[in-house]
Order: sequence, then C-alpha cells, then structure tokens
Amino acid sequence: MALTTDLDIYKHASALLSLAVDVQAHIPRAFRASMGNRIADECVELLVMIGRANAARSGERRSQHIELLLERLDVARFLLRAAHDKRLISTTLWANSMQLSDSIGKQANGWLKSARQRA
Repeated sequence: MALTTDLDIYKHASALLSLAVDVQAHIPRAFRASMGNRIADECVELLVMIGRANAARSGERRSQHIELLLERLDVARFLLRAAHDKRLISTTLWANSMQLSDSIGKQANGWLKSARQRA
C-alpha cells in the first residue's frame, strides 16, 4: 500500500484545496463565510476520504469511501460552478478548478472500478 500523500489523486486534491483557498480570498466578503468556507471544507473532506480509502483493507470498504469522495467532489463542483455563475470568482480560477476536479473524478472512478473488482 502506497502512502496516501504519494498518490496522484491526493496531489490533485491537495492542489484543489490550495485553489479553494485562493477562491476564498477572491470571493466578496458577503459570500466568503458561506460559500468560500464550504468549498474549502469540501476539499478537505476529499483529502480525508482519499486517506480513508487508501487505508481500507477490503474492497467493499474502500468502495464506500471512494463513493463518498465522489459525492464530495460533486458538491465542490456545484459550489464552484455557482460561484462562477454569480461572478464571484474569475473564469481562470473556475477553469483550473474544473480541470483538477475532472482529474480527481477520473482517478477516483478508476480506483472505484478496481476496488469493486476486489470485493
């Protein structure tokens, strides 16, 4: 089993969290507490789910964590899309976040497929 921090999916999720911190800095104060914090919290949860999935011994347990990871990723995408639609963040930040989230999603779905085959 590889260290969680060595996984590509973890590195991309960490980059997404870093971007979420930048999003928080750019969101107007009126939306920072509600939307900015929520985006960052969802990104932190992604990292937690990646760690839990990596530590899971059984394929079934790993699948459960990856499914939760994908759910959290969707929530982060929805929030980022809403922030962009309301013009709270720049198109560049939004595009970078979508690129990272797409990469995380592809890796997580591949990991989920592998975990389900082991179960």
